[in-house]
Formats: sequence, structure tokens, C-alpha cells
Amino acid sequence: MKRVYLALGLLALCISLCTFEQYTVERMYKDTTAMINDAIECTEKEDFKNAEKICKNLKAYWDKKYPYLTAMIDHGALDEAAAVIYSLEDMAKDESEDLKNELTAVKNQIKIIRENQKVSLGNIL
Repeated sequence: MKRVYLALGLLALCISLCTFEQYTVERMYKDTTAMINDAIECTEKEDFKNAEKICKNLKAYWDKKYPYLTAMIDHGALDEAAAVIYSLEDMAKDESEDLKNELTAVKNQIKIIRENQKVSLGNIL
């Protein structure tokens, strides 16, 4: 009987961790996408000061979530997104014309991370 309780406890722990992972990834996706969309709007209006602030906030948010994400997700995918996120603030300072393209690229990278982490039969098997 003790083995059954132990197995149920481990099963409950696994389900809890999977739920935490899904919540964390989904929340990160929604928050970063909202910030990136705001930065894209500022870039289109040529308001690079606000775009710089948003990029700085995005970088701080990414730094806050990164330790949790690395525990759950392949580091290669996260590092690619991080490299672009860390360059955005400098691009906004320099009022680079490529800022909008880089924002779109990192948005797509984060979307791919989200899609790869979704619970689906393909991801489980």
C-alpha cells in the first residue's frame, strides 16, 4: 500500500511540475509579446525613446524569467532569443531602422518556443 501512495505522490508531483511549466511558458509568451507589440508600435511612430524603455523592460523581464525557463526548455532556443533581446535596447538608442525587423524576429522565436513546449501528442511521444 505504501508503494501506491508513493506512486500517487510522484504522479501528483509530475502533474504539478508540468502545469507549472505550461503556465510559466504561456505567461512569458503573453507578456513578452505584449511588450514587443508595444515596441513595434513605437518604432512605427518613430518614438524611439519609448521603444528603448520598452526594450529595457523586456530585457529585465527576460532576465527575471530566464532561470525558470532554462530549467524547462532547451538552452539553444532560449539563447537565440536572449541574444536578440539583449541587442534591442542598443538598437533603440541608435534609432536603428532594423529595430522593427529584430522585434518581429524575437517575437517569432518566442512563439516557436511556446509552440515547442505546448502539451501535444507529438511533444509527449
